[in-house]
Amino acid sequence: IAEFVRGLGAMLEALPDASPQSFRDNVTGWYDEGHLSIDLSSAASALEVALWDIQGKRAGKPLCELLGTVVRRSLPLYANMDPLTPNDPIDLLVERCVAIKEQGFDALKFYPMEYEPLDQATEAVRRVREAIGDEARMLLDIWALGDADHALEAAHAFAPFDPFWFEEPIAGERIDEMAEIRRQVTMPIVTGERQMGRQHFRAVLEKQAADILNPDIVGVGGLQDIIEIAGMADAFDVLVAPHCWNSTLVGAAAMVHTCAVMPNALIGEYFPQYEPFCSRLGSVDMEVTKGVAVLGDAPGLGVCMNEDVIASYEI
Repeated sequence: IAEFVRGLGAMLEALPDASPQSFRDNVTGWYDEGHLSIDLSSAASALEVALWDIQGKRAGKPLCELLGTVVRRSLPLYANMDPLTPNDPIDLLVERCVAIKEQGFDALKFYPMEYEPLDQATEAVRRVREAIGDEARMLLDIWALGDADHALEAAHAFAPFDPFWFEEPIAGERIDEMAEIRRQVTMPIVTGERQMGRQHFRAVLEKQAADILNPDIVGVGGLQDIIEIAGMADAFDVLVAPHCWNSTLVGAAAMVHTCAVMPNALIGEYFPQYEPFCSRLGSVDMEVTKGVAVLGDAPGLGVCMNEDVIASYEI
């Protein structure tokens, strides 16, 4: 990805107009029809987000005001309970879920298939639901099982515990199978985090394969792409909940600013455990309180990076 950033950056430097629109039209547009990879798309997203930040700073306006009509300045978040180690016991998962709820998050996501076989995964779901209560939202990420029948078996096992959603039961490119799973389960189906390009998401919508799309905010290709994907989804009465597995600084700020102009934005992903490290890298004009992110009025993304600290991590 670092090499892609350098290569795309060199092309960007040759443009007479270094705007996000010009970057998209003249640099990233040439591969959009069939030469995408998630690494290349992530690199393009990184540069495009930076260009939007520059535009906002030059205009002296928060980025959301440049992206479209602002419909909200806040976004509910769910806390991702990514395992601390590959073999986290169920007891630790339950303990962490209770702790994050006490911090004010009423929506949290975890990975039940980390506890396979299925009876143990179901026990993890049962125990988390029991610990956090019926009023909290419990999001389940299945992390792309290899077999659609196994995904359906898991869905039926977990359904009695009222999950808020059932994310990525199988790989996102298996659209026909995803659509069949959706027809057979009662939980909302979520997909999109590993995909990029508007064409893929259009196919998902046309085949009615998802209730909620979760393209990655800095993986899908850029903020313009995710806004257009959200517009397509809205026409199909499908919601958007951006995947944000990157940081509580740039990635999270980009997500909240972008969702500010999406009428069908549902919720955003957040990793509270990243905050201590990210706070060393910089600061962001965005307050996260009781599971809700509220934008400030700083221009651009509202992010101020500590370049001296970042330099020590340079690739």
